[in-house]
Amino acid sequence: MASESYIEGLNKMVIEAKRAAEVILSFSGEIRLISHYDADGISSAAIMAMALSRAGKRFRLTLLRQLEEEYIKDLSKEKNAFYVITDMGSGQLEKIKKHLNGSKIIICDHHEMQGVPDDNIIHINAFEAGMGNNMSGSGVSYILARAMSKKNTDLSFLAIIGAIGDSQIDSIGKNWGLNGLNREILKDAQSVKKIKVAKGIRLWGRYTRPVHKALEYTIDPFIPGITGSEERAVALLNELKIPLRAREGGWRTLADLTEDEQRRLASGIIVARINGRHENPDEIFGDVYEFPDRSGEFKDANEFATILNSCGKTGKADLGVRLCLKDKGSEEEAKKTVLEYRRLISSSVRWAQIQIEKKTDCVIFGKGIYLLAEEKIPEDIISNVMSIINHAGIIKPGIPIFGFAGKGNVKVSARIDKTLTGGPVNLKEIVFKAASACGGEGGGHATASGARIPPGMHERFISIVEDELTNLNISNTINEDTNSI
Repeated sequence: MASESYIEGLNKMVIEAKRAAEVILSFSGEIRLISHYDADGISSAAIMAMALSRAGKRFRLTLLRQLEEEYIKDLSKEKNAFYVITDMGSGQLEKIKKHLNGSKIIICDHHEMQGVPDDNIIHINAFEAGMGNNMSGSGVSYILARAMSKKNTDLSFLAIIGAIGDSQIDSIGKNWGLNGLNREILKDAQSVKKIKVAKGIRLWGRYTRPVHKALEYTIDPFIPGITGSEERAVALLNELKIPLRAREGGWRTLADLTEDEQRRLASGIIVARINGRHENPDEIFGDVYEFPDRSGEFKDANEFATILNSCGKTGKADLGVRLCLKDKGSEEEAKKTVLEYRRLISSSVRWAQIQIEKKTDCVIFGKGIYLLAEEKIPEDIISNVMSIINHAGIIKPGIPIFGFAGKGNVKVSARIDKTLTGGPVNLKEIVFKAASACGGEGGGHATASGARIPPGMHERFISIVEDELTNLNISNTINEDTNSI
């Protein structure tokens, strides 16, 4: 049974959504739609774009990396009377009030609020409703779309893509199924036959990636001795007597395996995780969300979310929106974008790994590991690279790693082994403190956090982090006896 606080929070969002829907439906001018450029933001934008279109509203869409004050100033020059902002805006309330004073503004977000909305702002926020870690920005956008018309129930699947792409803490439970309000949105998607739910092994590339490559590239679940090694992935499959190729000669995917083969593979993965002393070795299963009206890599929700992220991080966020709305030609274009994205990730990971293993001048070793990538790694993918390096087996478990990218305002991405959740290191708190002291902004989660700091402040940032880690008695990153990381 849902708790009273949960119901109260949901009712609060629904009331605000109904109020926002009335304002939108009664407005006759052009609406300025603004959203974030990641999978959650793209899904949010697609939901609102379709809802506005169905309501016969004229709108103009922009997808952004950040809602910076300079951009908000520029918006004020457009003389628009109405703005709908999704998956962002809650952290910029004071700047929005300052520069867009007098305009009608609707914000659909799930991030922590900075400032207080005024009478011109309708603020639908999952965080303020007590669901910030249990609902995505696209989920909030869906609540608004649903309030505009029950016909928009078929947009529920986009909110599920956004939730998966956002990788929210608590939105995906121990059984790797959606929780909280996301679960209710999932029911909507199932009711209109937009999503099919099954159980399976959590490997990315169910329909498109050769199974040995899926094993090689898997990060979560991490498979000690297998992740990062094609040779060992192939050896595992041979040992389990699972053929790599189909009779026709093509590579077999996870979806091609028989039930018996999937059981054997699951057992082999669990044994590898036990031998690697991995916490919760059997947590390799979960809900698999599929779209019946899509095919190939666009059929699996996990893959779809990754594709949307690749669109956003390669400067093609608009393609992601078109893909969500099944625009003609978008799938073929997205396939090319994903290949470009994978090559970029792969080359960046190789560069980072070499710097760390060779202990070059681009890396500072202390209580944490600090990779000074500058422009060697695009800031849009530094978080992806840090996640992969964190699981690649080249860093001692429990040692946090920080990546710095960009030459202007520097993007910082921090990661620590997920198995240490609940341990002494809370990256959200440490990064927030260090970024604030440097005149920047930071936040995130205990095991994955990020920040934006002014140029030339990385040394001070590192110094503050080192002090915090010293106070927590974190060991050095280099073993004095073996001189290994």
